[in-house]
Amino acid sequence: MKLEKRNLYQLILAELHHSGFQTAATALSEATLIPLPSRGTKEDEENRLFRLMKVGLYIEKEREDKGLPPLPVEDLLATVPDYMQADLLKKDEKTGEDDRTKSSGLDFDAPNPPRRIFPNFTTKFITTHKNSCRVAKFSPDGKFVATGSSDTSIKVLDVEKMKTFNHTKSEHGEDFAPAKPVTRTFYDHTNAINDLDFHPVVPVLISSSKDCTIKFYDHSQNSVKRAFKHVQDTHNIRSINFHPSGEYILSGTEHPVIRLYDINNLTQPYTSSRPQDHHLGPINQVRYAPEGNIFVSCSKDGSIKLWDAVSHRVINTIQKAHNGAEPTSVQFSANQKYLLSGGKDATIRLWELTTGRQLQHIITGSHWKHRLQVAFTWNEDFILSSDENGYAGVVWDTRSGDLVQRLTGHTNVVLWTASSPVENSIITCSNDHRARFWVAEPVGQ
Repeated sequence: MKLEKRNLYQLILAELHHSGFQTAATALSEATLIPLPSRGTKEDEENRLFRLMKVGLYIEKEREDKGLPPLPVEDLLATVPDYMQADLLKKDEKTGEDDRTKSSGLDFDAPNPPRRIFPNFTTKFITTHKNSCRVAKFSPDGKFVATGSSDTSIKVLDVEKMKTFNHTKSEHGEDFAPAKPVTRTFYDHTNAINDLDFHPVVPVLISSSKDCTIKFYDHSQNSVKRAFKHVQDTHNIRSINFHPSGEYILSGTEHPVIRLYDINNLTQPYTSSRPQDHHLGPINQVRYAPEGNIFVSCSKDGSIKLWDAVSHRVINTIQKAHNGAEPTSVQFSANQKYLLSGGKDATIRLWELTTGRQLQHIITGSHWKHRLQVAFTWNEDFILSSDENGYAGVVWDTRSGDLVQRLTGHTNVVLWTASSPVENSIITCSNDHRARFWVAEPVGQ
């Protein structure tokens, strides 16, 4: 769903709600994942579509009275300020992304690899939970990042505000003031948070938990602290991921069968009918490819499986991908040529999808009690991981496998690393209850 369409449906939803058509409003809300207006919504906001229509009809009538034809759609662009026209023209027609945020990404076949700028990450902001900080996720536009904790809470943070924050003031103080980077805190789970994901278009955040539920939150509403929708499972939900269209959700649980939810029918998940395709143990992570045509899963059974997202059938299986140890995290490259994985054998591996060939093998330590969460940086020049023994995040060179930087500052094991999709900023989550937000400064080639 494009942003413009979402705004239109939001206006229609508010108008239906204002006019008393609650059944229709509820149906549209469930179909689009746009929450119903809150009780405190002003009448002017709910009645906006009607008022906009009256303005439009008045302008049309005025032109008609003057003997002028209706204004052609092509001429409407001329009424848009130049700076907005330039911004619109920079949008990618397929994804709606701004060209300025795009990167060529990783490609080992490129004859002339792009020049790399090696970063030096420094902490800009620290937020503290009441228990272990277990997971973090950036929004697709990079404007927000959410963190989830064993204390059952979820925080949503404003990235721009974190960049300008003086973190030394928050080492032992309150992270809501004075810049207030923490914009929302949600409390609706009854057990630890396992995974998070943002909807690609609408301001909806989903979370999965050991309490066997997926919760849906509207992170645009200031006063809302509870989910507006939830999915109940019978197993601990370990991993979730939105399809790039926002229409489907993958769910991996303690059960070896992966669930696929249509957001328009969350009560009946789809599962593969082919027993030979299923994992033999709990699912550690599920992730869609950028184009949404394939997805990947990894399991405690030691395997990584590549799936056709349309037929929901396995295309390829890498048995004992980490020498029999659990692969605990997986991520596609932007061009879908490569697959990144991390496992409890304390290694990072990079795979070529077409051949299944291993291109990179990075040894990060000697033993892993906790999961090894790995991720590409925004331009895929570097890989993020953690050091269980040194309580640090680690940055590696994707092509050479060399150590680039150790991210020190945590006082306990780093459990999660995540990267912004649009710039060189990252976040690390730790058993010390904290999430640290880092921004890179270029230091040379």
